[in-house]
Amino acid sequence: MSETFIALLTAHLLADFQFQPLWMVQNKRDPRVLGLHVIRVGMLAIVVTGACPVLLMLILMAAHFAMDAIKSHLLKDTVRSFALDQSVHLAVLGGLAAAFPQTVAQGWLSHLPSGWLGAYCVGLSLLSGLMASLTMGAILIRKATSGFTSEIAGGIEGLKSGGLTIGCLERALVMLLILIGQPAGVGFLITAKSILRFGDVKDPSQRQMTEYIIIGTFMSFGWGLLIAVLTQFGVTHWAQVMTK
Repeated sequence: MSETFIALLTAHLLADFQFQPLWMVQNKRDPRVLGLHVIRVGMLAIVVTGACPVLLMLILMAAHFAMDAIKSHLLKDTVRSFALDQSVHLAVLGGLAAAFPQTVAQGWLSHLPSGWLGAYCVGLSLLSGLMASLTMGAILIRKATSGFTSEIAGGIEGLKSGGLTIGCLERALVMLLILIGQPAGVGFLITAKSILRFGDVKDPSQRQMTEYIIIGTFMSFGWGLLIAVLTQFGVTHWAQVMTK
């Protein structure tokens, strides 16, 4: 069951974040665009799981189509709708993994030497963790802090995509530090960022900017730590499977 879940999760993250361009996100009210996205979801699920159980794929694609249609037509583009959307997708993946637990084990991986399934799932865990931390995290944090940007006098100036790049780098470093068993380094990373940012907010009149940076920083590090710990758990589990 767990190998089917991690495979379906990886396929979902690939379809929703790596292989879903902005134009597709913006035009999902068009049934043809939404249909194309759902076809990608199904194709990636087949590729990653290495199997094509018809009932599983039909349920996966139908549920994804329904949730994305509801989000596009009935929900506003907010952090709550984003969280609801991803939570429903995650619940569907968990239910499918429970209903079709042998999907991966009976797919093309069943023809590989013993131990390769564990190695494959280690790779999927790492890939899923990176996508969830970096790509998904960037979208989640941007939506969560969007309400604060309009309150800052004069707006927020800086390099184009500078904040996005900084956030991805810091969450990637958090992931690395957790995976190599050096969690204390995360504290050093937060301290270093605080020192570098001090020059931007030393003026007492910039309290709004200060609070905005603090909120964004804690969100970024918090999300990065959560995903890093979950990724470490997955990698450890599958590494143990490999040694059995």
